[in-house]
Amino acid sequence: MNEALDRLLGRSNRPDSARADRAGEIADLVHTTLGLDQQAAVTVQELACAEPGCPPIETKIAVLGATPRRWTIHAPLSEVDDETVRQTLTDNPDGENTPR
Repeated sequence: MNEALDRLLGRSNRPDSARADRAGEIADLVHTTLGLDQQAAVTVQELACAEPGCPPIETKIAVLGATPRRWTIHAPLSEVDDETVRQTLTDNPDGENTPR
């Protein structure tokens, strides 16, 4: 398989420092936007989406803790700008938690 398809399917073993740096920047932005303590655990991941109608790559943001919160941005990390993150968080500060 080619490298792009391997990466899309999450099979790339190569570290991507630009993606890791951007994930860290977004995590810092989440802390600032939501007024979180710097000790709060925030994860930012770029994942393949297999749901119908979903773009092939999406960015997932999660705040972990007693009441976890999560958000989805339907774009790869490299295309997620700060304003999109701020808007996503301020439009729905409680996250996208839905009972399952």
